[in-house]
Amino acid sequence: MKILSKHGDEFRILLLPNEKIERGDYILVEDVREKRALILQVYDETYLDSPGMEEEMLRDELFRDEKGQMLDPYNLRSISYLIKDARVLKCKVRASVENGKISSNVSWVPSRVHSKVTRMSYEDLFKVIGKHGRKIRIGTTSTGDEFVINAEDIDGRLTIITGKKEAGKSHLAKLLVAGLLDHGAYVIVFDINDEYSGLSFLKDGGPSRYISKIRVLEPGVNLKFTLRYIGKIVFMDVLQHVLDTPGASFREFLRIWDYLESRGQLNMRSLYECILRWKCNEMVRDALLSRYYTLASSSLFTDIEPKGTRIEELYGESTGGTAFIISLGKTSPITRRIVVEILLSKLLRLLEERLIPPTFLIAEEAHLYLRETYWEDLVTRMRHFGIFTIFVTNQPDALGASIYRQADNIFLYNFTNEKDLDMISQASVTDSETIKSIVKMLPPHYCLVIGKVVSDLPIVVKVSEAPFETLGYTKRFFKPIENKVIDSTNKYCRI
Repeated sequence: MKILSKHGDEFRILLLPNEKIERGDYILVEDVREKRALILQVYDETYLDSPGMEEEMLRDELFRDEKGQMLDPYNLRSISYLIKDARVLKCKVRASVENGKISSNVSWVPSRVHSKVTRMSYEDLFKVIGKHGRKIRIGTTSTGDEFVINAEDIDGRLTIITGKKEAGKSHLAKLLVAGLLDHGAYVIVFDINDEYSGLSFLKDGGPSRYISKIRVLEPGVNLKFTLRYIGKIVFMDVLQHVLDTPGASFREFLRIWDYLESRGQLNMRSLYECILRWKCNEMVRDALLSRYYTLASSSLFTDIEPKGTRIEELYGESTGGTAFIISLGKTSPITRRIVVEILLSKLLRLLEERLIPPTFLIAEEAHLYLRETYWEDLVTRMRHFGIFTIFVTNQPDALGASIYRQADNIFLYNFTNEKDLDMISQASVTDSETIKSIVKMLPPHYCLVIGKVVSDLPIVVKVSEAPFETLGYTKRFFKPIENKVIDSTNKYCRI
C-alpha cells in the first residue's frame, strides 16, 4: 500500500489486488523519519482511474478471439491486469501514535516516500487505546478479534442503539444488560415486547446464571402502588402530563388530596367517595371522575399496604445486581404511560434522597410511552442523580436532534434512509462520510460502534450470539419451506 494523495482529513491509499482490506478497517501510516504514525480508517473504496484506462479496457475487448481468450502469446497483459484491478482506499484520519501512545495531534503530514503503510490489526489498535476496566463482551471484529467494551464507558453516559427493524438492536441491548449484571449493576428495562425475561433461561430451556438476578414486574399484578407511597408530586405529574387534566380540575384534585391526607384517608376508595360529594362545578366533577376511572382501570393502585410495591425495598431485596423487567407488552397505551411516569418520577426522588443506588435504564421504543418534556430530564438532569439511559429504537427521528448531540455512545445498525443517516451523522463526533458509506453496507447483526466505548475510533463489530434465550423473534404465519429431494423414479414426482 502507498499514499496517493491527501485532501483535508482524507487520505487516498493505493491498494493492489492481492492486498485485502474492508470498509471500517484501520491502516497505520508510519513515517520512518518522524518516528510517529497516523491511524487511518477506510470508509470507501474505488478503482484506480489512470489515464487511458477506458481505451485500454476497450482494446482488451477488441483483441479477444472467438472463444473469449486474449491474444497475448508473450503474456504481456499480466501487469495491465494488476493496474486495472488496483483500487484506491478513501480513508479518514482518526488519531496519531507518538511514543507508543495515542494522540489527537493529526496536523502533520507523513512522507509519501519514507512511510510504511500497513493494515492495523484490532489487537494492536486496542493496545494503543489502552483501556482497562470491567469488560462486557459484544462480538468480534472483521479480523476475528474479540471486541469488548468497558462497563465504565456506559456508566454515567447516554447511549443509543438504533437501526432498521430486525437488525439486532434488542439482541445487543440484552448483551449489555447481561454484562452489567455480571458486574453487579442495577438495570430497569421498559420491556415493550416482553422479551427480556428470556435472560433467565438458556436456549435449551435450562436456567441461566442470571435467573436469580431477573425480576419481572407486571403492572397490575405484582407492580402496584398506594397513593400514600407515590406521594402528591408524583400523582400530580400523572394527572398533568399523562391524563391532561385541565387547570380547574387539577386545582380541585390538589384540594381533595390535601383534605384526605389531613384526615388520614388517602386511598383510592376515599378518593372516589370524596369526588362524588365534593362541592364543585358539575363539569369539573365529571373531569375528576373521568380521570379517576382511568386510574382505577389501570389496576396500578391498591389500598392494601402489603400489596403495594416499594421500589427501595425491591433494591434492598436484591444484592449483587438485578434487572427489573417492567413488562409492558400487555398493557394499554395509557396504562403504559402512567407506569413510566410513576416509575421515573419516583426513581428521581429516591435517587435525590440516596435511598437507591445509581441505575441503568433500558428504554425500548421510548417514543411510545415517554412524553417529550422528559427527554431533557433523561439526558441531562436525571443522569446527574444516577439514571443512565440506553435508548433502543428503529426511529431515529423520534429521539430528536438534541438527544443525539448529547449522546456519548451510538451503536448504529444498517440504515439506507438518507434522512435518518443525516440526523445521526450531524450529531455524531464521526464524520458523515464514514457513517453514510459504512452503515449502508452493513449486513444483519453487524453494527458500527461510535463514541466513548471505542475512544472515538469507530469500529465495525459482528454482534455475538447470546447463550441465553433472547426471544423477540418475529411471529410469522408461513413456516419456512424445507428443501426436499424429488424422486425422479416416481411418476407422480416427475417434472
